[in-house]
Amino acid sequence: MRQISILIGLFFVGLIYGAGCHEQDQITRYRVPKQKTATAQVAQEMLVALTERDGEVYFFKTAGPTERIERHRGLVRKFLQQLQFPSDGKASPTWQLPQGWSERKGSGMRIATITLDKPPQALELVVSSLRQTNPDWNAYLASNLNRWRRQMGLPSLEEKTAVHSFETLTAGGQTIYLAQIKGTQAPPPQTSFGGLGQPNASSTGFDTAQVRGTPPPEWKPGPVTGMRKACFRMQTDGQSLEVTVIPAGGNLLANVNRWRGQLDLAPINEEQFGKSVVDVKAGNITGKYVTLLGSSETILVAVFPATGGGSWFVKLRGNQDLAKKQEETFKTFVASLRFGPTFQ
Repeated sequence: MRQISILIGLFFVGLIYGAGCHEQDQITRYRVPKQKTATAQVAQEMLVALTERDGEVYFFKTAGPTERIERHRGLVRKFLQQLQFPSDGKASPTWQLPQGWSERKGSGMRIATITLDKPPQALELVVSSLRQTNPDWNAYLASNLNRWRRQMGLPSLEEKTAVHSFETLTAGGQTIYLAQIKGTQAPPPQTSFGGLGQPNASSTGFDTAQVRGTPPPEWKPGPVTGMRKACFRMQTDGQSLEVTVIPAGGNLLANVNRWRGQLDLAPINEEQFGKSVVDVKAGNITGKYVTLLGSSETILVAVFPATGGGSWFVKLRGNQDLAKKQEETFKTFVASLRFGPTFQ
């Protein structure tokens, strides 16, 4: 009897357990809102100054977090106010570096890169020059200011407001226009030949919508940004050179004398200039070729007329020995170039 009772008890337990197995568990689903990651916006600032002298505009530009800019603001202002400009108006300005600053010589449009503090987060003050492309100085100021504002993620300003955004300083008889542009977007990195960080290099070295050609394999693509429509660089045995292709305006003799000033050479007159240039071709276009020999550097330039006005400047600048070895290669490169929009 006892065994029968145990069997009956187990039977009913099995029925209850079996019934429970057929009943689906209740699952409650909850939608949890996705947590947004808060991104701290670091205040950014650009300090940029420019001054015009005989049609040449000199730019002094640094950018970075406002906290770091603030540490150097007073020194940058003092540096600008102590600039010296040669009396002949042809050579680049000169300066004295504050204690703790260091300088690297530039190439192409870049005159120098000045490091304001120590790596790895060193601020750089880039000194460069361009020919003034707009005879209306106020319009030129406004155009540049709005370009820099866009780099900082800020909207453009009307011309009058933009011009009034500049503060004026005086140095060596020159008026210097200083702008302090604050935003939350970091500007694009200032690339430099041999500088800190990696330049934004085109994979081909060309803006192929503007210019095309065949560079030699030993030249490596450089940054194709701003005015540069092509850029190549070469380094070997401690020597270096850079080749750039830039559309610009200005009188050729004035440009030649500006380049001569970069090499610490005296300016030349029209007669001397006429004897120093030779013809050169790129496709169906005939241009002028100039060789400038400094004490340690050489500049080679081929200049071609551009469709719609202005000129194409194809320029090599580098150590004298390397430039001499690469001159025929440079001429072959020049001959291979084809300029937009026709590329003939």
